[in-house]
Amino acid sequence: MTPPLVLDFAHAGLTVSDLDDALVLWCSGLGFTLERTFTLDAHTTAATTGVTGASIRAATVVLGDRRVELLQYDPPRAARAGGSPAETGTVHIALTVSDLDRVLDLCAAHGWRPVGRPHEMTSGARTGTRIIYLEGELGGFLELIAPPQLP
Repeated sequence: MTPPLVLDFAHAGLTVSDLDDALVLWCSGLGFTLERTFTLDAHTTAATTGVTGASIRAATVVLGDRRVELLQYDPPRAARAGGSPAETGTVHIALTVSDLDRVLDLCAAHGWRPVGRPHEMTSGARTGTRIIYLEGELGGFLELIAPPQLP
C-alpha cells in the first residue's frame, strides 16, 4: 500500500497588519499559546511565497494540536477592498467558542467586524449552534461557532 502524500495538517496562516496586536488578540484574548516567533528575510520570503521586496515577521500560536501562523509583511501590501468569503480562493479560520458575545466584543476591539448577525442553526447536527463570520479591517475572515450551552 502506498503511504498517503499528505501526512498532517500543519497550520492555517493569516496575514496581519500588526503582529503585536494580533498576538494580544490570539493569546491574551482567545486563549492560544505562543509557540514561537520568527523572521524570514527578503530572500527567503521571495523563495517561499513569491512576494518580492518584503520580509516577514511571524508567530505561531497553538490551541491543542491546532496551529495558526500570524504573518506581518514588511513593507505591507495594500488590502483588497470589498473582499468576500464567496470569492474563489478565499480562506477562513473557524474557531469554536464558549461565549460568542464576549468573543465578538474582544475581536471588535482588534478590528474584526461581523458581516451580519449571529445565525442560530434550527435543524440538523448543529441545531442550537450560533455561527457568524467576521471580516478583518484589512481583510481576512474568521468564523465563530458557538455550540449550545449544556445544562
